[in-house]
Amino acid sequence: MIDPKPHKYIFALDVIRGCVLARHRGARQFWVKRYGSNAFGGNGKLDVIVIPSPTNVSTDSESTRQLQMPLSPRDGRSPLKTAERSGRKAVLYCNPNAGLSEVATGMGLTSGNIDGNAESRDPSHRSWTTYYTEHGYDIYLFNYAGYGRSYGDSSWNESSSEFAPGFVGAMKRIIFNTFIGFTPSSESLKADATAVANHIVENIGPDQLIIHGESIGGMGAAGAARALTTGSTAAGRSSPVSLLVCDRTFCNLNAVAQRLVGSWTGNAINLLTPTWSTDVAHDFLAAKCPKVVANDASDEIIHDHSSLKSGISFAKELTKGSTNDVGWMIKPPLQYRIADLTSQALPTKNPPTWPADKHISIDESFHFAACARRLGKLATAAKRQAAEALSDDEEGIELSYLSDDSSNKSTRGVFAQKNDTSSALIQMWTKLSCCDGLCGAPLGSSVKEGMDVTISWLTSVLIFGSHVLAENAEKRLKKNQSTNASTGLTSIDSDTFLIEDFDSRPDEYDEYALIAHAIPIPEVLSFLKELIAENKIPEVENELKYVNACLTYVVERLTSKENGISVTKRRFKPNDSEENSAGCFLNLHCGHNNHYSTEERDRLMTLIRSCFDREPV
Repeated sequence: MIDPKPHKYIFALDVIRGCVLARHRGARQFWVKRYGSNAFGGNGKLDVIVIPSPTNVSTDSESTRQLQMPLSPRDGRSPLKTAERSGRKAVLYCNPNAGLSEVATGMGLTSGNIDGNAESRDPSHRSWTTYYTEHGYDIYLFNYAGYGRSYGDSSWNESSSEFAPGFVGAMKRIIFNTFIGFTPSSESLKADATAVANHIVENIGPDQLIIHGESIGGMGAAGAARALTTGSTAAGRSSPVSLLVCDRTFCNLNAVAQRLVGSWTGNAINLLTPTWSTDVAHDFLAAKCPKVVANDASDEIIHDHSSLKSGISFAKELTKGSTNDVGWMIKPPLQYRIADLTSQALPTKNPPTWPADKHISIDESFHFAACARRLGKLATAAKRQAAEALSDDEEGIELSYLSDDSSNKSTRGVFAQKNDTSSALIQMWTKLSCCDGLCGAPLGSSVKEGMDVTISWLTSVLIFGSHVLAENAEKRLKKNQSTNASTGLTSIDSDTFLIEDFDSRPDEYDEYALIAHAIPIPEVLSFLKELIAENKIPEVENELKYVNACLTYVVERLTSKENGISVTKRRFKPNDSEENSAGCFLNLHCGHNNHYSTEERDRLMTLIRSCFDREPV
């Protein structure tokens, strides 16, 4: 395993590569020279595949023309002419972890080629290559140095065609590969993506360049976008990157390791890899181009608190843009830990108010998390006691609990008649735990994970919640028959979001169905205000009032004219000149390694088209 012998199997990556080139018409391979310091393998080369779109719609007319791909850059070959460059659209795809460029074309390393009929039956089964080429984009795929045929520096056997057997030859190779040879790192990954992107800009010159990075590929994509855009804007040139898409990416690698392994891994990674920089959130915010951050709150690999979405929202809301150690596990202040262990009531604290407070503070966010946690613990204990009180110990039969409905006293539960306080506490948490965070996770699931995750829930709502409101407002306008289609989204520019835009539930949802839906924040607020007015739970009055005040702040801030206008304009017409822009948010429900659903793919393409003013969203 340390020094494997060269294999002689005929069915290897070369066979898969041949299938890829044969499957896509016009596909070809070329090499891109890496650049940078020798420490990162600056002398190596990258194996790149370009797959052209079969057709492309010209910007001057609606006619369709066949794309003519340029030849590989070699000595004696002239670059593309300006006429040949015009109208080209390109996507640079950065692979996820343990992924090769062949996988992005629909080729499986274990299962072979994906059935073409399956792709035609269900568009969600299509690879990223098929997705982008069908929409007129040429896609560029590459393997990072150290993977596939890409290499970072001269290898041990490069000058020799024979494999030296024996103990001495094995020891030489082991020593060379361990101490001298190239080793992939976070810096080499970003350098590779930058090299390929720079090659596309200088030698191909497309009118539009999208850099799409999935999972760990988002680190390379964000690094490349930052490198290309900061240099061009500083020189007074327009940004060569049209759009950056970070797809299910982390804010930094340390935060991911803490959630997967343990809290000790955060400092351990810094100790073992002192030269690594995996701060994706910093590169994403620094990139001066339109951006999209796609995230699934239920990602099974990258915890929601460790995601790029949470890192950006935490930095924008609480640390004034600083991304140092965002996403790491945070211990609550001592007073909140003591109160959590002893179940003590929390002291009174002034909540944030709009418009006096443009941002919440770290102390206010921790107090919100502590209040929500205490409400959840007490409600869970009350529910457990209710189940025990309703159980028949002699017969071993557990009686069902009927919820308290003030509008119909005949459905009042047996336990509710005996203890109205416990019933109100259970009903309160049933509503509050299902509070919709607009970014994929309800409040209850975040409270269960810890106070730091609850803070991420709150900051994500404040930073990216308005993007979801914009989508819901668009649906509302389309349903409004009185809206003139020619005016587009002008009404959003002149008006603020409405309360009904917080409701992301399906049109024909059933409140009493087995499938539960997240409850909109205004609906939760209405219930909490009635509960506070009736004073049914005096022992948690302070906590209930503070949570209610914070959720009120969220609604007032998101529906304010100032916030609604700025976010909506940034969403439909991204502003690449804005410093540290958080970009647009794309909420996913597909998991980490699965394909996008058809709806999610359509929403992504809608965002892409809106960036280039192809059509209104």
